[in-house]
Amino acid sequence: MRGRFVFNGNMGSIEALAQRVRPFLFDRTASPQVLIVTAAWGRGEYHEAPVRAALNAVGVPSRWEGGYDRQITNLCAWHRWQEWLAAHPGAAALGRALAEVQENTRAFYVEKTSFHARRIRRACAHLRRLDPRFGLGDLPLSPRDAIRPDAAVDPLGLYRRGLSRELVHDLADLVQNDVRMLATLGEADEGLAVATGLRFDPAWQAARAELAARVLGADVILVPGGDPASLLGALRFFDLGPVFVEALRRGATYIGVSAGCLVACERIIIYDDNAGDPAAREFRLWDRGLGLLGGLQILPHCTDRIHTHDADNLAYLARRFSAHLCAGLNEESFLLVDLADSTATSIGRHDGVVGFGVDGRKRLYGPGERLPVSEIGHAGHAG
Repeated sequence: MRGRFVFNGNMGSIEALAQRVRPFLFDRTASPQVLIVTAAWGRGEYHEAPVRAALNAVGVPSRWEGGYDRQITNLCAWHRWQEWLAAHPGAAALGRALAEVQENTRAFYVEKTSFHARRIRRACAHLRRLDPRFGLGDLPLSPRDAIRPDAAVDPLGLYRRGLSRELVHDLADLVQNDVRMLATLGEADEGLAVATGLRFDPAWQAARAELAARVLGADVILVPGGDPASLLGALRFFDLGPVFVEALRRGATYIGVSAGCLVACERIIIYDDNAGDPAAREFRLWDRGLGLLGGLQILPHCTDRIHTHDADNLAYLARRFSAHLCAGLNEESFLLVDLADSTATSIGRHDGVVGFGVDGRKRLYGPGERLPVSEIGHAGHAG
């Protein structure tokens, strides 16, 4: 693949974003074809004028023909999705029922996994009181890897080992819960297509072909933040994951902010801002992403939501949600992922990228520093 990603955590100003990413708009062509994907804005999807103005200000011209900008275009996937559903009320009713199944499934697994998460945090705190050197990141990744006993019989040591084994098993249970939840969500997604013959419907095929042509014709694909559910729902409905992969293979630049980062990964990890009890506000697995990027889990809004000073918390996040490296991004953090040479480089001028893995050890990568990714690229599926 010749494509690349430019990820940002949560840049609040579209004007500032355009200024920061300007070098990646023009370094491969003097007149980039830019595709804006604002499906995460739902009903406000068409309100892309500020984005166009910001791009114009940094040198990307608009080319108006027949009342439409042919140089800076909008994918408009969310409205096409809603239009198809409005024209097919039976399929829309089934879609709503399946969406309710998915929400109930998520609620069930949140309740189930929250119990394990609380127990893991309590056990970590207890073990650290017994042994200040304890770290969750030092434990084996799998229950199959034995925690070896000490040579001498030490009652306190026996207790520490027993509790450590429970921690490893609880983490493994969490991972398996997540796998089962994703399987159920996937079955619900596929259920609509199977029951309605969606992919053989001429109107759906025509809409998908039009959307695919816009994606494949873009030099730069700009996906700002918003509601991940609206963005993922629209792109997945038209099975656009493989189209984005092809665009990247051809050399497109994907610029993602917040939700635009989340949907590109294999998994979408969100933070439960709405939990009534602050102690219950946890990161949780929400759904499969489009799988455009494998080997790296992007976590936007890093400083706002991740206790990066807590090594056990970092090890928990990495072990539960990814066997790969996690990259935490802030408002001024920028990460360049180049698929041609499988590198990930921090490129923010005013903030770095927080990288951490299953050992819980973090490092802030400054401008020009590469993250230690061993395997990076297309995840092998497209949501």
